[in-house]
Amino acid sequence: MVDNGSKIHRRNKSTTYDLTSTDEGYGVMKRPNIKLVTLGNYQIEPWYGNGAYFNDKGVKKELGVEADLHDKLDEHTVSEGYWLDNLYVCEYCFKYTSIKYKYQAHRAACRHNKPLPTIGKLVYRDDDSPYLIRKVKGYEDTLFCQNLCLFGKLFLDDKSVFYNVDQFEYFILYGFDDNDIQADTKEPNFKPMGFFSKETISWDGNNNLACICIFPPYQRKHLGTLLIEFSYAVAKVTPGQSLSGPEFPLSAFGKVSYYRFWSQKLSIFLLDYLNKRPKFSLQEVAELTGFRKEDIMLTLDYMKVLQVQKSGDLSILLGNIRQFCLDHKIDPTQETGMLKVDCLII
Repeated sequence: MVDNGSKIHRRNKSTTYDLTSTDEGYGVMKRPNIKLVTLGNYQIEPWYGNGAYFNDKGVKKELGVEADLHDKLDEHTVSEGYWLDNLYVCEYCFKYTSIKYKYQAHRAACRHNKPLPTIGKLVYRDDDSPYLIRKVKGYEDTLFCQNLCLFGKLFLDDKSVFYNVDQFEYFILYGFDDNDIQADTKEPNFKPMGFFSKETISWDGNNNLACICIFPPYQRKHLGTLLIEFSYAVAKVTPGQSLSGPEFPLSAFGKVSYYRFWSQKLSIFLLDYLNKRPKFSLQEVAELTGFRKEDIMLTLDYMKVLQVQKSGDLSILLGNIRQFCLDHKIDPTQETGMLKVDCLII
């Protein structure tokens, strides 16, 4: 139940979103069509609209609610410009409803509301942090994955797959909610904090990730970096993905996360490597980092460390790399990361 002590996560009003589409139906929308989402003890302002929850006449379908799905909405006036004032989403399984009492009843009885998650297969376990990652196959736990995708769409502008989840694997990151630790004397439950999806059979065989999302209450904990690092660890043991990267186009927030990740890794790598070898090929860097060549070039251009020689060859400006490290508080002498290799179970 949400009370006056609930944490409200608001959209950054200074952020510009690409909401120029005129499509007000199933796909991309001009603006959020849900005013607030209740997720456990949090109230969150969606970043994007999601017409897949509704049709143009309002709420018609609520996946997985163990009750009469066609009860009318609680009597209230919907705020102007929105289709719904509050969507209630279970923080364990992502089943949803527009009716508060149904949400409260489901949340108490949800079979995923337990100390340790059991869905899917455990693929990462860090007992110190502590974080877990579980792999859930779309064709095995279809409803869970569909509801996860529907929720993720509220924070991903280019998310388009909601129901046809059979060809995807979902890697769910679980951890302890700080508010649960502070509020309860008992051991808190692990809760989903974010996920990334990956196609099991992709037209672009070097894609190691389709979409990635860290839920707003758990952002600014570097969990996106943990999932990105994990995606490359999975790629290393996947045939044909020795060089890999995310599916394009990246969302606005995905682009920020990846440029931060790639630039940090490449800065440390290049400053060390160029001290040993004055010349190298792009292929060498790709093979040693596991990054695709096109992702390396995008990142070096973003860092502004490339220089075109008169011969047409490209060179790396070491001074610019060092300045980039200073500007972004990167210690080039210390390899950093969230992923603990010893915790992998893949």
